[in-house]
Amino acid sequence: MFNEHEAIESVLIEWRAELSQRVQAYRLLVINDGSTDATLEKLRALTWPELVIHTHSNRGHGQSCLAGYRMAADMGAEYVFQIDSDGQCEPSAFRAVWEQRGKTGAVYGRRTTRADGWSRWLVTRVLRWLLKLLLRTGLNDTNVPYRLYSASVAAEASASVSPAFELANIAMALVMEPKGFIEVPIHFRDRIGGHPSVKWFGFAKKAVRLLRDLKTLKK
Repeated sequence: MFNEHEAIESVLIEWRAELSQRVQAYRLLVINDGSTDATLEKLRALTWPELVIHTHSNRGHGQSCLAGYRMAADMGAEYVFQIDSDGQCEPSAFRAVWEQRGKTGAVYGRRTTRADGWSRWLVTRVLRWLLKLLLRTGLNDTNVPYRLYSASVAAEASASVSPAFELANIAMALVMEPKGFIEVPIHFRDRIGGHPSVKWFGFAKKAVRLLRDLKTLKK
């Protein structure tokens, strides 16, 4: 998370309630990506025993996710489930994802409906067909922040992604693709407060960077 003080408490509360119903033992691993607002203070006010807070200097969303995979494996987790921190990821879809665990290398949510605006829908759609055309990927939502991996497999796979790869979430999905995947339909809500770190008109620049970074990817 980065500067999500408006959302973080409600997000963690609703996900804690969902996980308590579905999973026998779990930890809430929060990667604080150098937030400069009150995010860290909000986190520290939650004294839950299952909450683990890790703070590092700002690396960006994707690289923070990779750090989270490795930390989860080091903590002894069997599975690692990744979401964003802005409230867009609905807990209600977790059951369907969790029921697919162990059946394939990865389980992804696929954003079939969403409430965060036409521009974000368009970006996801363009990215989908660009990667299908260039890389022949079978994945439909490579950047979705709703994914379940074996923790040890994810940690190992993350080593294939360069620390300089900006959109590392996309790289991770492509690296994991040969291990198989299942996609579960999900609804994507609008964010709770704050603003996205990347405006929709900045995605053209991101796309150019992605095409360059993909050349360094070792699958």
